[in-house]
Amino acid sequence: MKIYSWNVNSLRSCENNFLQFIKDYQPDIVGIQELRATSDQLSFFLKYLDGYNCIFNDSGRPGYAGTAMYYKNTLDVKDISNKVGNEILEIEGRIIKIKVGDITIFNFYTPNGNSSDIRLKFKLQYFNEILKLVKTMIEKGEKVIVGGDLNVGHTHDDMYLKDCKMSGFLPEERKWFDDMLSIGMIDSFRMFQKGGGYYSWWHMRDPKRVNNNGWRFDYFLVSKNLGKDVRSAGILKEVYGSDHCPIFLELG
Repeated sequence: MKIYSWNVNSLRSCENNFLQFIKDYQPDIVGIQELRATSDQLSFFLKYLDGYNCIFNDSGRPGYAGTAMYYKNTLDVKDISNKVGNEILEIEGRIIKIKVGDITIFNFYTPNGNSSDIRLKFKLQYFNEILKLVKTMIEKGEKVIVGGDLNVGHTHDDMYLKDCKMSGFLPEERKWFDDMLSIGMIDSFRMFQKGGGYYSWWHMRDPKRVNNNGWRFDYFLVSKNLGKDVRSAGILKEVYGSDHCPIFLELG
């Protein structure tokens, strides 16, 4: 099973690139962040992809946030929902959960904390709720994947800046990532690539990513009981259409 995640920075704006991506890569599942639309605002082609089912979770605010998920209609889907019984995690259309076989996959678009102290506080609260949810599932022996735009660079290898004191790289944000690893999650990309220079977001002033001044904001974290099933994980830097590029995780 090959799972992808992509912050498309508005699915309507990214429509042509996204449809070409689906054609080229044929993902089993793809989680979308920054939907920035209601389903009524999306074209026929985005709502009815041949061979796929989809779910949209808009933010309730025009042109803001939201998530979506496309998945092949041949998959053994046990459940799919934008509800997890947690009001904080469900706010602003930031979550979709799918269960395929015995694996639960989360698609998250976590808040950005740069606009104000209030939003940073909300982001840290959101992080904490993810941690509690996943920890409970791991303690029950469940197989879990946390994917999406997590809006944090874990280490200095995950960003081009040598010194950064802004949200996205604050000690308390990075500690949350450490805590996710300590409860039994694995950064799947780091199973295959070490060191710096691997990013999933770049500034739009460098649309071809020539300077490679980026951050790794997008992740697939997998529970340790899935570690042996991870075949590959990577970043598709050559795919354009957004300030982010897709990432992938292959299980087998």
